Amino acid sequence: DARSYLENRSINEEVIKKFELGWSLDNNNLSDLLTKKGYPIDLLNQVGLSSGNNDLYHNRLMFPLHDLNGRVIGFSGRIITSGKQNKYLNTKETELFKKGKLLYHYHIAKEAVRVSKNVIIMEGFMDVISAWMSGVKNGVASMGTSLTMEQINALEKISDEVLIAYDGDNAGIEATSRAIDLLSNQSSMGIQIISIPDKMD
Repeated sequence: DARSYLENRSINEEVIKKFELGWSLDNNNLSDLLTKKGYPIDLLNQVGLSSGNNDLYHNRLMFPLHDLNGRVIGFSGRIITSGKQNKYLNTKETELFKKGKLLYHYHIAKEAVRVSKNVIIMEGFMDVISAWMSGVKNGVASMGTSLTMEQINALEKISDEVLIAYDGDNAGIEATSRAIDLLSNQSSMGIQIISIPDKMD
């Protein structure tokens, strides 16, 4: 089912491997495996892999989330069927995983950014993946949060110019406006806006 979902979105095996996409099973396999390897269940609860001593993620497409150096420190799981569950389930904030300090795909995109001389900031994982599939390799995502100073500092380390490509809906327009204000006041980077028409994402 997961492979069919990805194929319908034109995500092939190369992209699956590049972005390390995975699948969470509908059982307690992860917690069972890690406790057998000697990791205490309290630690699994603490870092957000389990909740109430059971696996946190069930039947979800899994996106690993990396720190700026490329180490996996969290996950986001997306349901691929309709239901009452939240579309995305993210690792809770931990000592390792602080969403406002991260940028999705940063550790891979930074090489392309140095070549293109600019970085494109988007909202979500699928935005970055879709752009990458179209040949745009210098994209990162703020993962649905308002742009933070920590994220701006990380962008300044790799680029002198940022292009904002948030969704074209009202929320995206408001997020773009906030990002412009913050970048204008707190950063010397050049700013450009990629306007997404017709309120599309």
